[in-house]
Amino acid sequence: MKGKSDNAVDDLEKAILARAQELAAELETRANNRRDTILREVNDRLSLAEERENASARGEAERYQRRQVQADELKLQARLDRLRWELVQAVEGRLVERMTELREDREAYVGWLESMLGEGDRMLPEGEILAEVNTEDHAWLQERWQALVDRAAPGRKIVLSSEPTWGSGGVRLRTADNRAQLDNRFEGRMSRLEAGIQRVILERLFPGEQQGGLS
Repeated sequence: MKGKSDNAVDDLEKAILARAQELAAELETRANNRRDTILREVNDRLSLAEERENASARGEAERYQRRQVQADELKLQARLDRLRWELVQAVEGRLVERMTELREDREAYVGWLESMLGEGDRMLPEGEILAEVNTEDHAWLQERWQALVDRAAPGRKIVLSSEPTWGSGGVRLRTADNRAQLDNRFEGRMSRLEAGIQRVILERLFPGEQQGGLS
């Protein structure tokens, strides 16, 4: 009987040991699987974090580059605007010099005034025209005025105003009722020419900017 009992105990111990080993193996397998899962999750998170960091870095680099490009474009635009302004001023300065030279050449100046009176005759409505010149021109033009009008606008009544106007030269013409006027003083012509001067400079020195954006 004792021998059978001992064998039963041995068998039970073996069974328990075998089951323990099975459980240990199962737990080890589960632990390994769980460790692998955790490692994969950690690696995935690290990879995602790295991708996000790289994307953020790329985005920041792109934003910085755009800001730099925009800043450079603004600086270039400012330089171009300044250059255009300087060129306009230079051309206008040369025109002022040319007008001064014209005024100093009395006969040439008289010829130019004739053309301005003729232009007024064509452009202003019918009726009497009042002509205004500066104080200096008023002094010497009074004696020559009617002959000047007869050559420039035969048959048209253009009266030299008794009151001089301001300006460096030229003539302002207006109808007697002030409904229309033509300002051919140097300053008036310069004002009208300014936009054309800028357009010519743009066309000659900045080709393509008329469509491309230099305003």
